[in-house]
Amino acid sequence: MAIHDDVPGLEVTVRCNEEPLHELEDPNAHDSNDAATYPSITKYIECVDDAEFDVTIEVSSDYQWGYRNHVLVAYIYVDGKYIRGVIISSQDTCYGRPFNYCVKGPEFPSSTDSWVLRKFKFTAVKTVDDTQKERVERDMKVAKDLGLIEIKFYRKILCGSITYNGASHTKSGALELAEKSIKGGGISHGTSYGRRETIKKPKAYDVSSIAEDAGPILIMKFLYRSRDALKRELIIPRSPSPTFENLTPAERDRLARERLDELREMKIKRENLNPTIKREFGETIDLTEVAPELPSMKKTRLKDGRQVDLIDLTEN
Repeated sequence: MAIHDDVPGLEVTVRCNEEPLHELEDPNAHDSNDAATYPSITKYIECVDDAEFDVTIEVSSDYQWGYRNHVLVAYIYVDGKYIRGVIISSQDTCYGRPFNYCVKGPEFPSSTDSWVLRKFKFTAVKTVDDTQKERVERDMKVAKDLGLIEIKFYRKILCGSITYNGASHTKSGALELAEKSIKGGGISHGTSYGRRETIKKPKAYDVSSIAEDAGPILIMKFLYRSRDALKRELIIPRSPSPTFENLTPAERDRLARERLDELREMKIKRENLNPTIKREFGETIDLTEVAPELPSMKKTRLKDGRQVDLIDLTEN
């Protein structure tokens, strides 16, 4: 679960099958703009294709309710889309018991006047080779917040009940983006909406801001990625290469055959780089070696006074 030391008593967990997902530290968390402005914490989590998940919020008695008669409001965003807010009051944590609330997905009215919840589901992102400028720019806006679960805690003043119209983002479809729009971003998954569940109509309340607060008192972020994506971003270490001693006999034989094939190819390449020229009378000269010495020649003078070269054919 994600916990921040500066704001004790507030915890958030992302779960699959009611089991918390293992959280990994974000090595670049201190470089974000939010970290410099508001107390914040960022964790990486590993997601699995088509697995349903929920976001569980817990407020314990360690939270300091001392400032005025305020309530806490936790606003939940998934992939940059607002899902809903959760209101917690001091009465919810009295007698030392913690307050827990599980957000499973967006809630909205159905055509039969009942209310429906569609459960969160991790969905792998598919890429297409589309380089049209309009498509790439549109998909870049979508990819900007993809793979992000964000919870913002605010202190508010409760004003009264209001009519709740439900979530505005309930459509679900294939996550298909232009490959160029997510290049180098590490994005592997987004959130779609799975099974429907009939629920009671949620209650809603109006709240007002506290003038002294310039923003949220805490921001918690969860970046969800596949295991391969986490390895590419070096969030989890890559699997080490096996040592020769740990290889099976079959793996050793395979490596030996591959090495033998490499040596044969190297030999063939060397032979192709050393061409030879063959003389008509059968002597072969290797052009890569030092040129042989030519037979020695002597000068002689003919009767008419001309000087010519004389080759001694008796020499080796």
